[in-house]
Amino acid sequence: MSGRDLNIQVKVLHVIKTLGLGGAETNLLNLVRSLDSAKVQCHVGYSGSGQLREQFRSSGSALTQYAQDEHRIKSLTTFGIVRRLVRYIRQHQIDIVHTHNFSAHVWGLLAARITQTPVIEHVHDQRYTPRAELIRGFGSIAQYRYARFFRNQADRVVVLTRRSADDVIRQGIAKPERVVILRNGVPLADRITKGTGTIRQELGIPANAIVILTCARIEPAKNIQLILRIAAAVKRAVPSLVFVVAGSGSHLEAYRHQCRAEGLESLVRLVGYRADIESLMAASEIFLLPSFLELHSIAVLEALMMQLPVVISSQVGCNDEMIKSGWNGYLCDPYEDHQWVTALTELANSAESRARVGRNGQATCRERFDIRSTAAQFEELYLELALGVERIKS
Repeated sequence: MSGRDLNIQVKVLHVIKTLGLGGAETNLLNLVRSLDSAKVQCHVGYSGSGQLREQFRSSGSALTQYAQDEHRIKSLTTFGIVRRLVRYIRQHQIDIVHTHNFSAHVWGLLAARITQTPVIEHVHDQRYTPRAELIRGFGSIAQYRYARFFRNQADRVVVLTRRSADDVIRQGIAKPERVVILRNGVPLADRITKGTGTIRQELGIPANAIVILTCARIEPAKNIQLILRIAAAVKRAVPSLVFVVAGSGSHLEAYRHQCRAEGLESLVRLVGYRADIESLMAASEIFLLPSFLELHSIAVLEALMMQLPVVISSQVGCNDEMIKSGWNGYLCDPYEDHQWVTALTELANSAESRARVGRNGQATCRERFDIRSTAAQFEELYLELALGVERIKS
């Protein structure tokens, strides 16, 4: 009898650091909303509170807060967190522990090993990116000192890109047969247009302006400085143009100060955190993300789904695996400013090119990044591991 024929509901505890607005959190929310509740019973363990808590609650997931605040794995609170997770796993008879973020993986892994529960390590971050690449891209290398202690501990390591799979195997983090590539996915929907005029009015953007939107954390690895460097050059070629950068982060105020000092305030709008990203995308003509480091950006997938032509970094994450430059988006070297000026100018000057590239991008998203397909693959993975445990117990 195959796994598909068995009427089994697998209980999965997702362990994540917070329910904030990061890519891992958004990806998890998309996933739990799309899993078949007849096949998977979702539990979500988190610390702190987070802006997405009520959305997780409304998804039908059972929530458990394992810590009131965010903590580091090297703090004494680790013992209390692991103890609470162990108690929860036993009380709710959890079949699979599915971890997200590195700290959450450490806590979830320890609790799972104590309770002899299978573990899926879901790698949303740069924890196994080669050190030299991290340093060049302004990423953090803090996790490297701990990663070696957790080699070959997870029953499955889920990665988002082919490059990540190669890195994990080459570094001995997991054996090849335990590494699974599962792409991120997003809900499929048509481009919305309602309320776009209101957004432009709120931001003081003329109705006839070409809006180039960036949604990202305001951190060095996202390469927002490139936008500040190239904005004036693109503006000279396309006078009716505005860059909008949505997101918060440690460098937000510094970049706002730079815009004021260089007279870029009307050209580059750093609008901070926005909850209405879908409406911002609907009010924009082009999506721009010049990151030095990325794995599989949810924002890029959302832009593709909204028929926004995307201009993103080459040789970063899985960008080259999903984008054919000039057909369903544009790929540019994050270290070569002139490539971005050329691509943005071409798109900004041609409504026909924007429409063609946007349609092709949406077709790619529908074909390859439907969250329902991702969820179905996770359902199979959960069942595989759960049945493995049952065979061992019997």
